[in-house]
Amino acid sequence: MDVYKKLLGYVPKERYLAYLAICFSIVSVFFIVGAYYTLYQFLVELVVEANHTQSTIYAITIATLLAIGAILYIVGVAISHVLGFRLETNLRKKGIDGLSEASFRFYDKYPSGKVRKIIDDNAAQTHMIVAHLIPDNANAILTPILALILGFVVSWHVGLLLVLLLIFSGFSLKFMMGEKTFMQVYQNALENLSSETVEYVRGIQVIKIFGADVISLKAMHKAITDYAEHAHKYSQSCKIPYVIYQWLFLGLIAFLVPLMVLFIDLGHQPEVLAVELIMLFFLTGVLFTAIMRIMYLSMYAFQGKMAVDKLEALYDEMHKDKLVFGQEESFDNFDIVFDHVTFGYEETPVLKDLSFTLKEKKTYALIGSSGSGKSTIAKLISGFYKIDGGSIKIGGKPLEAYNEQALIKNIAFVFQNVKLFKMSIFENVKLAKED
Repeated sequence: MDVYKKLLGYVPKERYLAYLAICFSIVSVFFIVGAYYTLYQFLVELVVEANHTQSTIYAITIATLLAIGAILYIVGVAISHVLGFRLETNLRKKGIDGLSEASFRFYDKYPSGKVRKIIDDNAAQTHMIVAHLIPDNANAILTPILALILGFVVSWHVGLLLVLLLIFSGFSLKFMMGEKTFMQVYQNALENLSSETVEYVRGIQVIKIFGADVISLKAMHKAITDYAEHAHKYSQSCKIPYVIYQWLFLGLIAFLVPLMVLFIDLGHQPEVLAVELIMLFFLTGVLFTAIMRIMYLSMYAFQGKMAVDKLEALYDEMHKDKLVFGQEESFDNFDIVFDHVTFGYEETPVLKDLSFTLKEKKTYALIGSSGSGKSTIAKLISGFYKIDGGSIKIGGKPLEAYNEQALIKNIAFVFQNVKLFKMSIFENVKLAKED
């Protein structure tokens, strides 16, 4: 429920669709289980009472109830799909809006390929938990309960066997889904593989131009081998309980028939026994399908939680260390003062206790070796980063006192690694200022 609360928070206008989808799914379950009950009555009339006329009416009723149940379920799934697609759209929009306002430090820490994969893949992963699992939640939880009740309606033998199977299924389910920490490691490996692949494909031109050797592929090779190793380990950890679970359900007839031959008087009401056996095998199939749904429900719920947690962590990182702007709209003068400024992109400072003054109406050149902090100083004057210590003043006021538009209007910055849009140089230049 915590996962759904988070996810539905991103679609406040459409969240009613979730409750509507659940209602349609619940009603569909009652129609479908109603068809199962009618099937039991049909078998009693056909096998025990040999009443062919009444059994025909029951057969038509079964088909009608199943059709109505299926239509209601399809409507519920369609509604939840509308909600799922809207959620994906909103999550991607939030990511795009965040990127346009993100701090420069964020872009230093996160490669573009990784950012793209986190937003795109994790937004897509929320689709399953919303579009499919919202109606399936009600279906998977309610169906076993109603199937058990129907089992006891048939006979206490059938009901008791179904209870035992359900208890066994609960134990199997815990081991079939695998350990959550293991699954988290597996998901991280998958994400790393995706982002490294994007970075590699994007860099193919550079690799070819500069004739880069295999060293440049080490990160991608490691991502591939890590993912393969974790995927194999995760599959192996779930294999044995899953196979045992399948053996029991799919081989139930092999367990029961020898017991019946040994311990049950087959001559005593064989027709009633036949009906009970048919219903038992039928309801175990219903139970098997419901348990499998619950298993996938838990898996996708875990993936959905991871997806939304990663997205929210990324959104937080976008705004972390961003300069907070003030209200000042104009500068009294353009003197620039660095007062004991300390700054570093990571933990190691690039500038430490740096102080100097640049008077207005003069031209300055910063000269120094590569990596000495020239570009960093220019970026700090532009307000791209929040400093770790000291203060930067323009016109006698701290940089944080001015609003963002005042800085954009008065400070121009041309980066070394210029990015051009697919238009003329003139059109590229006038993007910032039409006149």
